[in-house]
Amino acid sequence: MRLLNTSDKVLSHISSKCLSCLVLYQLKFQNEVNTHWLQLCLNTLREDPSSPTLMPCLMSMIAVYKEILVDEQIRKTGCLLQIMETMEDVFVGFCTTCIPRLPVAECPSPAPGAVSSSHISCLLDLLEVLVALRIELKLNVSLCKQVLSVILPQALNLMSAPVPYFIKKQVILVLKRCLLYKAGEDFLPSHNLFNQQDAALDAELTVLATTILNAVGQGWLLQVPSSDRSSSFGGANQGSEHGPDLVILGAASLSVLKALEIQFHNEAYSSPGPGYIEISETSLYMGHLLNFLERHLGWKERVHFCEWVSLVFIEQDDDMLEVAKSLLQMYLHNPRLHSTASDDEDIWKLPSHCCGMNPHCIFLFLLKNVLFDASVLLDFLISSETCFLEYFVRYLKLLKEDWSQFCLICTFLDRSSPLQSPSVANVSVCPRQMSNAPCSRESIIGPHVDTSSVSGPRNDKPSSHYHLSDGISSSSLGALQRLVEYDSSEDSESEMSGSEPCLVISRQAGADSSDIDMHMKNLGLTAMCSLSHTTSANMQDAGTTYQAAGIWQKAVQCLGDLQAAIDRLHRKKLFPYNPSALLKLLTHVCALSK
Repeated sequence: MRLLNTSDKVLSHISSKCLSCLVLYQLKFQNEVNTHWLQLCLNTLREDPSSPTLMPCLMSMIAVYKEILVDEQIRKTGCLLQIMETMEDVFVGFCTTCIPRLPVAECPSPAPGAVSSSHISCLLDLLEVLVALRIELKLNVSLCKQVLSVILPQALNLMSAPVPYFIKKQVILVLKRCLLYKAGEDFLPSHNLFNQQDAALDAELTVLATTILNAVGQGWLLQVPSSDRSSSFGGANQGSEHGPDLVILGAASLSVLKALEIQFHNEAYSSPGPGYIEISETSLYMGHLLNFLERHLGWKERVHFCEWVSLVFIEQDDDMLEVAKSLLQMYLHNPRLHSTASDDEDIWKLPSHCCGMNPHCIFLFLLKNVLFDASVLLDFLISSETCFLEYFVRYLKLLKEDWSQFCLICTFLDRSSPLQSPSVANVSVCPRQMSNAPCSRESIIGPHVDTSSVSGPRNDKPSSHYHLSDGISSSSLGALQRLVEYDSSEDSESEMSGSEPCLVISRQAGADSSDIDMHMKNLGLTAMCSLSHTTSANMQDAGTTYQAAGIWQKAVQCLGDLQAAIDRLHRKKLFPYNPSALLKLLTHVCALSK
């Protein structure tokens, strides 16, 4: 313990490690708390925050608490409660005085006696360990309650303090993990994604959520920074990747969403109190969040606000699915967001789109991120690292009841072209004997076919139309391939001969396009037709076929492939759980698509 105060940082660090091992040994095998270590921690927390022994003591406390968290034998001794009850008043007092001692933003340099960045970072690590003890062990101790309801809400003030960027990023990440019931996921050997929540813990998180939402309403998100992503993995290289730090943007977004979801969850079980957030204010907080993201992302060619989920969480699948689940939960419990639109209305002006939380758009963008590949969705369903199963079941239930709106949104997305190439109308060419023939506009569209019947549905904005370019190269057309790639030509022939598209409307060149439009309108799929026709007499023998595959066909094909894959694995008893309920939902949705 005397060596903790030495100026040699390496020696001090090793001494702290040895002291922690001694304390844990006595806890595990002698069933007693080292009173000298406990008194040292108490005296250090009472001293000035600039004390040289503060860092070693905080690290020792973290090491002891982490080991208690994962070692069941130590927990059975009952010494954990003794340690925490003894430290409670002193530790809470230290935390509540530590953050206000930070210099204000106007100060050019830290004030004397201010806490160093390394001390703040170590303290944040300790706070996360205490929250992990509260969540994982259901530890109903006052110290853990104080961390959630008092100390962490106070840590929001660090966003306006002149502390390094990594400190502010750490604050946001700790908040996110606490609100997701995932505190300690980085050091726990196995983390339970489905922690059983209790009423007391929900009440403590409600206080934290309310504080976050009140801060958001006062412009707190404007203080959250976002620097360029580092490309040196913390090394000496000063280079950086182009673009904002999506980790901190995603963590801040998810923290706000989880805070909103907690308020939704508690509305039915608690009466409004001081600082309570009304659900009707959802659009207000989503507006703050979208403005925050737009400022950092640029969003020069944004289609509509629902695209933000894919833009922010493109590199974080688990967080993307958490966001999708939260937005879906809030959508289902807020009748004001359930407004529908007809073909003649501007669908992007509906409340769910203006708030960036329409579940159909979010699901379609998710499919776009995985290239409409059913095997990726299958991996999500099998993996225990994401909440995709819970989200997917809830969404399929909604899709059963809201199929017409899903089809309509696919139509509008086809018009605005957010999910596919804007220059080519997603035309796939299957020339078996004419691969080297030149492709002119007339040969593609046909001499007797009005170009308006191919260029997509009408729209008020000319820039949103699909147009076939005058000269489409073979490379552009070849890039638009089938969703499923087969390993051999035999598999390809058998699949092609035995399967049919879910919806294909074909006609000969020169036929009246109004018949097709009428038929598709009756199905509610005005912009999702698949057009095939022969172009000219000299190409009829070649058997060239052109099909326009829209978003609706891709999504339906993906769900159909997923259903077939799950059913095949289930019949072979290779699926890790019983997917009967999931298969029933998928079967119903695929039946609707036909």
